[in-house]
Amino acid sequence: MQFTDDMRNELARDFATEYGLSEHTATMATGLFITLASSMPEAQVQDEFQKAVLQMVEQGESWASEFVQAMFDKQLPGYRDTYQRAITSGQDPQGELVRVHGLAAAAAAEVVTLLTSQAGVHTTKTGTGADQEQEAPTGRPYLADVTCRDGIVKVTVDPRATVPTATVRTDDKTGPAADAVRRSTVSLNGDRLTANVPDIEGVGGVTQFINTGSGRTTVYQSAGVVYGNVTGVTIDRNGNMTIGGVSGGVASSPIEVLVTLPAGSGVKVDSHNAHLEVDGPLAALRMDTHNGNVTAGVVGQVQIDGHNGHYTFEAIQTSVDIDSHNGNTVIGSYSGTNARVITHNGNLQLAATPRATGRIEARSYNGSIHLRGTQGRADLDVRTSTRNGHVFK
Repeated sequence: MQFTDDMRNELARDFATEYGLSEHTATMATGLFITLASSMPEAQVQDEFQKAVLQMVEQGESWASEFVQAMFDKQLPGYRDTYQRAITSGQDPQGELVRVHGLAAAAAAEVVTLLTSQAGVHTTKTGTGADQEQEAPTGRPYLADVTCRDGIVKVTVDPRATVPTATVRTDDKTGPAADAVRRSTVSLNGDRLTANVPDIEGVGGVTQFINTGSGRTTVYQSAGVVYGNVTGVTIDRNGNMTIGGVSGGVASSPIEVLVTLPAGSGVKVDSHNAHLEVDGPLAALRMDTHNGNVTAGVVGQVQIDGHNGHYTFEAIQTSVDIDSHNGNTVIGSYSGTNARVITHNGNLQLAATPRATGRIEARSYNGSIHLRGTQGRADLDVRTSTRNGHVFK
């Protein structure tokens, strides 16, 4: 396509008016756009133009920085929203930009780079242990990514908070737990707050899970942080059960990871024996655990891969996917579009609200299933099964 001087001037005026640009920036943007439009199919021009401008930002071109800032303020709030949703739910932001907006992979990568740099922070370590104070841009959600093998993770969502924080602590002044706290790290990179607690040296306290039903009793036992010997469980042929003890005593006080997040944030926890407690509404929750309980209020999306643990939620708004071996799941209110709750030994309780739609899959091998609000609902595809238990609807 050939551009006349009048067309060039009109395009420069449009850029200046649409984005509030200076005359120099509008002129430079116009020249770049015309160069690309004259050398490639029309369908490719917009993506290549955005990619080229972002590359010039990295090269330090001041006009490109002004244009990108104005472009993001005016035209790209959807990109920013997609980026933040991906960060909050633990997804790949570049892949989500490609999927949702049809961006080329290279252009999406440049957008992620720019948005990450806009969320850059200064981190200052204060005091002892793993206390961290953060300074960051306000008005955005964050993802708290916590790795903690043993102890408890406490997350507070504070609508007044503009900055995420995390503190790793224990009551012990010396010993394995205190050493682990001192070696813990907390960092803030873009929209991701990362807390990493190393494994405690030792064997660990005792967790026992007992499921009784259908004439059989199953006992599961795992270790926490102890010194000494852990004895097992004996069940005689008459059904009498004796649970052994711990000799040597508990070695360490629990480790606590205390996290505060702004509204709209999410949390991802990787643990072995650590429990998760959430105070305040979360956009998304992901938990990978072996022996860990989850207690939370209102959550948007929930995904849990566990073995032994109980999971209790006041409300889930969007979706839930829980896969566990031993433990009960209670969902006080469910309003989502896709629910899958699977356990081998445990009871399931879920109450569907009138806003719930789609599939609800609830399965247990040894345990009962209690569903409310699902009877006569053509908008729900309810699938249940249990071998040793009952289904109540």
